Amino acid sequence: MLKQLICIGLLCCFIFCNADVPGNKPRPSYDVTITGLKEYSDYTFYSQSDYGEKQALKDSASFAVRGGFGAPICQNIWAFNNKTKQYTDTLYFCSGDHNNSMIILVHIAGKHLTYVKKGPVKKSKKMNQHINIVGDIYSNNNQLIMYAISGLSFLLLIAMVFIIWKKNKEAKLQKCI
Repeated sequence: MLKQLICIGLLCCFIFCNADVPGNKPRPSYDVTITGLKEYSDYTFYSQSDYGEKQALKDSASFAVRGGFGAPICQNIWAFNNKTKQYTDTLYFCSGDHNNSMIILVHIAGKHLTYVKKGPVKKSKKMNQHINIVGDIYSNNNQLIMYAISGLSFLLLIAMVFIIWKKNKEAKLQKCI
């Protein structure tokens, strides 16, 4: 009886456990325009994406944070003080954080780089939504494989429960004889 309760409990846990993985929902692309860099002439500002090269930024520079599926793609912003040779904190702009493009005003206090959002920018029809098609197909293939593995493990669990039930029934019949 205890084995049956444990099997039923495991079966219920298996059925009701669901995870929200990053590949489930598409993330929109958005643009960020950085202003206020002229005020900090001692600093050099840099930008780098997760898969890109480091680029120096100028005042009113803008960059696109690509959307897509799967893990978020981030754009990193930091500053380097040319006099003290020290770096500031890094700002991260990741896909899925914002739905609309925005203009930000940068502020530096000590080693801390912060920003204030000035307002959203309306997207024109000419702006493209950057979606990683190869990543989408890859995540769909992985999703099908995971469904197949889950279905197979569910069938194996049912088979194990049936085998244990049958052995227990045979053992009870042997005791009766």
